[in-house]
Amino acid sequence: MELLVVDACVRGEISGTRKLLTAYLKARYPLVQPHVLRLKDEGLLPLQEEDVQKKDALLAAGDYDHPMLRHARLLRDAREIVVAAPYWDWSFPSLLKVYIEHCCAVGLTIAYEGERHYGLCKARRMTYLSTCGGPIEGGHLGEQYLRFMAGVFGIPEFQAYHIENLDLVPARREELLQAGIRRIIQP
Repeated sequence: MELLVVDACVRGEISGTRKLLTAYLKARYPLVQPHVLRLKDEGLLPLQEEDVQKKDALLAAGDYDHPMLRHARLLRDAREIVVAAPYWDWSFPSLLKVYIEHCCAVGLTIAYEGERHYGLCKARRMTYLSTCGGPIEGGHLGEQYLRFMAGVFGIPEFQAYHIENLDLVPARREELLQAGIRRIIQP
């Protein structure tokens, strides 16, 4: 798989971030058919104690083909990753964190050598797309988290694009969104 798209736009087609994602993919990858994960359709749930035990047992046994490890396999095998998630509560929707939990898999996406970890993912880059209703005051904690996790997974390049202040003047929302999209997708 060449391109993995992780769509955490829980508001679907009305999402400004989904509109940014669509325009970004069309401009940057016009000939690529990406593998798109719409997280709201994936049925992901937070991992409970019994889930963690099962996941650990599968990883210890090397049973990487088990359906429970599907998201980790997809992340590991992608050559490039685009994550789209709106800015919510200084970060992103919790569904994206749940997805990352499912992707953290020792022996599959992460390995340890002594006390040091290293990533096993094949992607050369992770790109994060986000839109915000207001200003990002003090930073985008979701961006910081994903930048860190890209490093954990062994992905050497991380880039992020944001469009801010979309809800400050509701009558100008679409105009501001389109201007931000043009700024981002210009080569």
